[in-house]
Amino acid sequence: MADTELGRPMVRAAVGARAGAIALTVHSGSATCRPDSRWADRSARLSASRLATSANIGSTDIVKRIGLPAVVAGALVVAVLLTGCGFNRPSAKPPTNTTSPVSPGPTPSGSPVPTGTPGPTGSPSALIEFTVDGAGPYLIGASLPSLQAIGLQDVKTGGETCPENTTARGTGVWSDVRFSFRKDGLLYIAVNRSASIPTPSGAWLGTSLAQLKTIYKNISGQELKKGTASAFLVTTLSGRGILFDLDASKTVISMVAGDADYLRSSWVGGTDFC
Repeated sequence: MADTELGRPMVRAAVGARAGAIALTVHSGSATCRPDSRWADRSARLSASRLATSANIGSTDIVKRIGLPAVVAGALVVAVLLTGCGFNRPSAKPPTNTTSPVSPGPTPSGSPVPTGTPGPTGSPSALIEFTVDGAGPYLIGASLPSLQAIGLQDVKTGGETCPENTTARGTGVWSDVRFSFRKDGLLYIAVNRSASIPTPSGAWLGTSLAQLKTIYKNISGQELKKGTASAFLVTTLSGRGILFDLDASKTVISMVAGDADYLRSSWVGGTDFC
């Protein structure tokens, strides 16, 4: 049988009723602390002497007279030995977690994210961007009455250039964006002349042609020319696009959103998007 279990020292004391000897065994974790062997010799001699003078006493009396005091004495000896050896029971307290909490890493830097702005009615609206689909809440294909409910100003029907069309301007941050509605009342083009409204890819009024080609290098783009005038047309997979009208220095002076094929043919043909 093992003398230790789960790292805890065990003490065994055996009393020999016939031999009259007391054997004490002490085991510690390192087995470096042991009782003096003189204790066992002295106990054996004492037991033999008492047995010789008590021949007529039964084995039960021997245990009572010799064994019990010996066991008690042995327990005291073991207690003294363990105390003298400085034996300490292992602590049951769990180890303290010294791991420091991991702090979140720095937020990756990137281009500024455009913030939302209240629409003409004061409710949250789309980002302040000019896209192939229009500007904010003013989307290509929307009806004139629905956009009037959102907010339109300078609404006019008829004109010298396009007599059957209706034109209007947005309100609030969209006041420099103009819209054209066909006879059926549907919005078909939007023209951005605001220096404060960029495209989602980062083109602004004042952006050069060279910069446009870099910005839209992964999108179908075409440079258009008509006499001394020039433009740059970007077409998306949806079929819609943005035509960037350029001045003599090849910088953007306006943006027109709508059907890409229509924008190309109207600009080249000089129909003024009617």
